[in-house]
Amino acid sequence: MKAWVVLTIAILTYGCASVVNTQRGTVPSKDSKFIVLPFENYTETPLAGLRIGSMVYGVMVSKGYKAELAKIQQDKDYKPEEIEQIAEGAKRAGYDYAVMGSVNEFRYKTGIDGEPAVSITLKVYELKSDRVIYSAVGSRTGWSHESLGTVAQKILNNILP
Repeated sequence: MKAWVVLTIAILTYGCASVVNTQRGTVPSKDSKFIVLPFENYTETPLAGLRIGSMVYGVMVSKGYKAELAKIQQDKDYKPEEIEQIAEGAKRAGYDYAVMGSVNEFRYKTGIDGEPAVSITLKVYELKSDRVIYSAVGSRTGWSHESLGTVAQKILNNILP
């Protein structure tokens, strides 16, 4: 086989690499009351946690879940303690589940093409029992013509139950 054919196959196979790991649990009914909390931001990109939270909400609604986005300040990154307080408020307000997590990478890689790279950890938290019932981690890089949002949505479509 010619070297250029092997190289082309390798690029097409690994050019948009993605990794998904899930810990499956009992997936709640779509009729349950969900609230999407801000995600912790472990990136150098300001407000990446809010962006991912907003995308999680959109993907959940498109999949038929009864979800609401937490009413929060839209111009700051939230600390774990603040997210925990918001979750406590959601529990008192009668929500069944909180969707939360972290953003570990949300950037364009440097180089000639500047491919988008995104890594998300997602958890579905049962508020009554104070326990995580579902968790997933997804990472993906995209092509230079894709946006961070497009890559993030591809991950979320794969990791949301």
